[in-house]
Amino acid sequence: MPDPAAGPAPVRTRKPKKYSSWHVIGAAQVGQFRKAARITQPALAERLCVHEDTIGSIEQGRRPLKPDLAAQLDELLDTKGVLAVAVANVPERERFPAFAQDFVEHEQEALTLLSYENHVVPGLLQTEAYARAVFSCLYPPISPEEEEERVSARLDRKQVFERKPWPATSRSPQG
Repeated sequence: MPDPAAGPAPVRTRKPKKYSSWHVIGAAQVGQFRKAARITQPALAERLCVHEDTIGSIEQGRRPLKPDLAAQLDELLDTKGVLAVAVANVPERERFPAFAQDFVEHEQEALTLLSYENHVVPGLLQTEAYARAVFSCLYPPISPEEEEERVSARLDRKQVFERKPWPATSRSPQG
């Protein structure tokens, strides 16, 4: 228990939580356009040759809308290119999965980077070929476009080593 004589505990100030607004807005747009066209999720999925869970995941913001699918949706739902333009303008930060966005942001600002990896090369140290090999082994497999996007995002993280001063790094080699 805290010592009452010590006074109140210091208040920690935190940056306000940033949510992935694109997924929420993009999801709402896809759902609204689909409903306006009077098409069900299963019917839309069939016309796009994707599983209906894919459409549901996109509309719920769990899965990002990819450029090729946005273009197909624009054509099928007669949205005049709105979805393709939106996907093309997704903020850089949102290229990463929601669970990793804060980590990548902190990584770019960090003074020291500590890492422990016992079987893999850390993302910041991966070559393009290594990163491609990592993403090509995912299950379920991802599309070539998704793989390209993830490799590009991973390699872009290396910019942390281009700043002055470099972050201090510490890594425990194993094996």
